[in-house]
Amino acid sequence: MPVIVANQPELGKTAEKRLSIQADLSGFSFCVTDVSRNKLLYLFKSYFNWDRVHTDIFIRHVDECIKSHPVLKQQYKSVDFIYDTPKYALIPKHLYKKGEELQYITKLYQLEDVEEIDVIEDLEKEIVILFAVNSTILNLLRESQPSFRIFPAIFPVMKHLININEINKIFFKYNKGETSIIAFEGKRLLFCNNFPAQHFNTALYYLFLAVKQIQFNPEQTTIFVNGSIPEIELMNMTKYFSKIKYFRNSEIPLNDHISEMQLSLLTFKL
Repeated sequence: MPVIVANQPELGKTAEKRLSIQADLSGFSFCVTDVSRNKLLYLFKSYFNWDRVHTDIFIRHVDECIKSHPVLKQQYKSVDFIYDTPKYALIPKHLYKKGEELQYITKLYQLEDVEEIDVIEDLEKEIVILFAVNSTILNLLRESQPSFRIFPAIFPVMKHLININEINKIFFKYNKGETSIIAFEGKRLLFCNNFPAQHFNTALYYLFLAVKQIQFNPEQTTIFVNGSIPEIELMNMTKYFSKIKYFRNSEIPLNDHISEMQLSLLTFKL
């Protein structure tokens, strides 16, 4: 099993520590951090990926993973679950009507029988985020952690990208099958969407489309990358964008660029 960081002697009593769990197309991962010291104590990345066509296989692997890792069964001060879903809607808070979540979502997406709708209110931007979550995965987690907070994967990006100093900034995530693009001009959200992309060139096409739509100058735009993007593709992107960076938590750096791209969301405070 690919345990990337394992400071077991420092793990000790977990009641004052934070457990972060992530499910996205790159797989299932989790970490334990000492929040008071901003120190990463444990980091795990699954050997399996998530093919949305075969979510049942992914869930079976997740179940096996949870059962085989005692660290997931301990008590923590806080537990956060970051769930990457293409099914979400951003609604201005003044237009949001509580109790109509199903109507909002089903206007945009067809929900599976096992999907439920969760809600996050982003008070800083006065936005309500509705998102679909696989209830089977939630129930598996509850067997080990009865209480946890659920966040869509776009939330930690929106929460922290807004505070990065660059003016024109775009978060660009690609895993085979999907791409996610979020753009800010200073603290103003301009673009947030998810697209199907079986190949990186397709994801890049959507990135260029977004840049054109929001009228950013590529030479004055910083692209923050995330997901599973080959190094050669990152090099090719420098032909079009002058600044490309990993979307990373500077307070808790990870060991290598692959971990930074796939697992950095786990380290951010939510």
